[in-house]
Amino acid sequence: MNRTNNSIKKPDSARGWVVAGAGCLINAWTFGIFYSFATAVGQMVEEFDASLSGVAALMAVTTFLFFALGIIAGPLADKFGARRLIAIGALFMGGGLWFTAQAQSLLVGTITYSLGVGLGIGSYLVPMSVATGAWFVKHRTLALGVNTAGIGLGTLLLVPVCERLITSYGWRNAFEIMGIGSIAIYFVVALLSFRPPTPPSPVSASIAAVKAAVKRIVFWRLYFSGLSMSLALFVPFVFLVQYAKEQGISSSTAAFLITSLGLGSVLGRLGLGILGLRVGVLPLVVLCFALQPVAYTIWLLAGGNYILLLAFAALLGVGYGGYVALSPVAAAGIFGLKGLGGVLGVLYTSAGIGALIGPIAAGAVIDATGSYTIAIIASIVVSTLAVGIALPLWKLGNGNAQPVDKKPFPVATYAQPSVFSVTYK
Repeated sequence: MNRTNNSIKKPDSARGWVVAGAGCLINAWTFGIFYSFATAVGQMVEEFDASLSGVAALMAVTTFLFFALGIIAGPLADKFGARRLIAIGALFMGGGLWFTAQAQSLLVGTITYSLGVGLGIGSYLVPMSVATGAWFVKHRTLALGVNTAGIGLGTLLLVPVCERLITSYGWRNAFEIMGIGSIAIYFVVALLSFRPPTPPSPVSASIAAVKAAVKRIVFWRLYFSGLSMSLALFVPFVFLVQYAKEQGISSSTAAFLITSLGLGSVLGRLGLGILGLRVGVLPLVVLCFALQPVAYTIWLLAGGNYILLLAFAALLGVGYGGYVALSPVAAAGIFGLKGLGGVLGVLYTSAGIGALIGPIAAGAVIDATGSYTIAIIASIVVSTLAVGIALPLWKLGNGNAQPVDKKPFPVATYAQPSVFSVTYK
């Protein structure tokens, strides 16, 4: 019996794949709901007599909160594991959706949605990435790809279901249904979130890991490239469906653009995750950045051409999906597993800041000009800036290159980053 227990608790064991699958499930459910928000934008603008920038603020503040919460959730996950945090998140997520459905003003809806959904997602996002990564050595890249592929699967499969609920029953009834389902899904995932076979890290270890990481140039390249990318990334999630409708495309056909983005995301997460085992993670991270300004350029040229809009959504999905899957692997390889939750928590604030600024600024520009052109051009500019910041990371994935730091934070003994061409010791 002891041998059996030991075998299932080892890295790369079946229990690890259960955790990766649980991460896939909660990501699929959560982000399927979250990205279906674009379908509700039109109804909320009309019902609350609000501007696009006002409704965009609801999603932007929510996104900022769930990424920013990583600073707290990461160290807590290092110490207590993911299960308790996810159980708490179930109440926030379900309650946030339910109370938003009762809101009689955009201000109240922004408070209930951003606090409830933002804290609900933030309770698990970093903890599940850390837990999944800590369960694996040989297959870490693939396992994290499975975990984060849930975001793409949710966008691909659940967004159309949510879109049907919203259009058939109204956004209020749809949010109530989603809230009840969220509580059930989160508690199931909490039960499946087994503690990884690593000793708990005290909060002080996370703080030490962060202090060591922020002294390194590579940390800030990852941070500011992620920030620049995120300024553009969340704009289409808020406005793409509405843009397509204004081009004369039907609601259901416009909503399929988000589904297309989800399909591209799944391909990016799994395909680039597997490819990372062969060519190294960091070159692919740079490639993911490079795909995004190309995608926004297609959007700029598309106008009302639905085929080009599909191409834009799919290509953006591959780029951002691959980045989401590979960035935790890159962080684990560079900074080590000890205190990784804290490091990821700080890194993820870059996405939160970008998500807070980008959609609100884009909405204000669209309201002021009556056109999406300037917002799309700005997306091209900031995503290109992200490529420039990230480009030196490519050399770290080259077998002939040397790490930029001579004394990086040590990697756990069983967690050598074999997916990297450079050895970090």
